[in-house]
Amino acid sequence: MGSPSAASHGGHRPWQGLLITASLLTFWDPPSTVQFTIEALPSSAAEGKDVLLLACNISETIQAYYWHKGKTAEGSPLIAGYITDIQANIPGAAYSGRETVYPNGSLLFQNITLEDAGSYTLRTINASYDSDQATGQLHVHQNNVPGLPVGAVAGIVTGVLVGVALVAALVCLLLLSRTGSIQRDLREQPPPASTPGHGPSHRSTFSAPLPSTRTASRIYEVSVGHGCSGPAGSRGPRICPHQHLAELRFRKMQ
Repeated sequence: MGSPSAASHGGHRPWQGLLITASLLTFWDPPSTVQFTIEALPSSAAEGKDVLLLACNISETIQAYYWHKGKTAEGSPLIAGYITDIQANIPGAAYSGRETVYPNGSLLFQNITLEDAGSYTLRTINASYDSDQATGQLHVHQNNVPGLPVGAVAGIVTGVLVGVALVAALVCLLLLSRTGSIQRDLREQPPPASTPGHGPSHRSTFSAPLPSTRTASRIYEVSVGHGCSGPAGSRGPRICPHQHLAELRFRKMQ
């Protein structure tokens, strides 16, 4: 009969194997699967712009990508697919010619319209033929002026208003300058001369000097003395009998 010590050293203990297995399970952490997501760039785009539906956290073992228009891949029309082995796009029933699927699974929309807004789902198939899917949203808003941003429209309107104001100011300056020139010409123009039938002007009435007393007497003497004759053969001045009487009357009148 063997000794207990020999049995303890040479015998098999099953609990030791269970301990080793438990230790391996404790330190071994299986790789976790990360769910991929869809992000729109930009998140809200204007009509007529390009939008990228970016596929994030995509596994490197993906063999095929399929984009569907809808909240799920089941029952939604296929837009396009991409096969990594042949690196080619496969158009679907909802393909419009403006969509492109990239090798990383992202979908590019060109010249989007308001009808393109909505949900889009990406379905992936890996090397083990396991399928997974994620959904993203595409937001589209209408432009105020087609082809022009809001800042450009504001700049155009401001430029037009400034141009109109400058033209109006220039016209006002020209009118004021012409009016001042006309008024200056009127002030510098001499008054018109008197015309027959309208009477003499104020200036023409007092422009000629009045004759003096001596000049008037001489004129009157000549006019009164005309036709009077003196004695024949006399060399002195001719004296009219009525000349002295006329001079006296004229002087009394003065």
